[in-house]
Amino acid sequence: TYFIEGFYDDTDDSQISDTITVQLRNSTTPFAVAYEKKGVLASDGTIQLQYIDIANGIYYIAVSHRNSIETWSSSAISVTSGSPENYNFSTASSQAFGNNEIQVDAAPVRFAAYSGDVNQDGTIDLTDGGLIDNDSFNFIGGYVSTDVNGDNLVDVADAVFADNNGFNFIVKQTP
Repeated sequence: TYFIEGFYDDTDDSQISDTITVQLRNSTTPFAVAYEKKGVLASDGTIQLQYIDIANGIYYIAVSHRNSIETWSSSAISVTSGSPENYNFSTASSQAFGNNEIQVDAAPVRFAAYSGDVNQDGTIDLTDGGLIDNDSFNFIGGYVSTDVNGDNLVDVADAVFADNNGFNFIVKQTP
């Protein structure tokens, strides 16, 4: 289970569905990608992915989205081939490595990945804000990384996420 800050709507406890990439990364440095899948995150925050021919092992889960900070599981988990594994990022910020999530709802309690890393460099900063501002000025719409709230229109509502998270020095946290 995984939520995205800008796509989450606390009035109905759901989010806009979108594509994410889920990697299983080796549990030792350099944390190489062992397996990777893309899928559509449902409005209830769930996704089910099947990794074919996965080796039994210990892996970190790393989730990325087109305009959110890449988020890693707080610790590596044991994976057994042919056995389903569940991981829920949404119950507490401590589910993410470095507590790198933001609370988006108090009832029910929900945590989400920070939104605003539109250039996917691992840092939400003025560069991201500038890209959003430029696309807003040019009336860009559609499925673009600068649409941080998923409404298919780049405007000041998107800039708020990058500005707030940049002000708080939000960066990718990894082991």
